[in-house]
Order: sequence, then C-alpha cells, then structure tokens
Amino acid sequence: MGVMMLAWANSSMIQQQMEIESVFNTQMNKINEDLIFENIWFDTTSPPNRLNVTMTNSGILGLNVTEIHVTENNNEKSIFPFTNIGIPKSDSFSVNVLYDWNSNDDLEILVLTERGNQFITQVIAP
Repeated sequence: MGVMMLAWANSSMIQQQMEIESVFNTQMNKINEDLIFENIWFDTTSPPNRLNVTMTNSGILGLNVTEIHVTENNNEKSIFPFTNIGIPKSDSFSVNVLYDWNSNDDLEILVLTERGNQFITQVIAP
C-alpha cells in the first residue's frame, strides 16, 4: 500500500511540475513580446479612406497579430481580425485597414497578439 501511495504522489507531483513549467514558459514568452508602431499612414488615394499601420517586432520572439481595434474619440468603431500575420523578431509588417477616417479624428489603435498582449498608440488624422 505504501508503494502505491508513493507512486501516486510522485506522478501527481510530476504532473503539477509540468503544469507550473507550462505556465512559466507561457508568461515568459508573453513578457518577451514587444511591438513598436513605426508609422500610421492616412491613405486618401481612393475612397473610402484607409489606414496603413506599420509595426516592428522589437522583442526576442516572433509574434502573431490577431486583431487591430480602431477607436475614434473614445468610441470603439472597428475591429479587424487577422489570422495569418506573423512577424518574426526584428522584422516589420504593414497592413492596410479600411477605416473611413475624417480630418482631426483622434484615433486610438490597439493591436492584440496571439499570446494576449496589447500594444496601443494614439494618432490624430490630418
């Protein structure tokens, strides 16, 4: 009976150790993500107006962008979901989003990553 209890306790401890290691690795990967907004370009070449968002991954890991939210004057207006925007470390990526902005709009751009990080910037439309 004692041997069975020892084996059960050992397997339970190994399982808990694996769970703790998984949570630790997930959180460390999340900490190591970093995204910089290089440029927000307001495109007026064809109606409707568009935004071009250029981002650089300055972290030590690759990351995946899952959504871009555009908020105008503190009212969320548009959510743009993405499924395949992977940005390797030290690489940049530009994306056009169809957002019909107006001059002097105060815009907040929020980028969400697959690991759950949020990166935000604010711009004023020309």
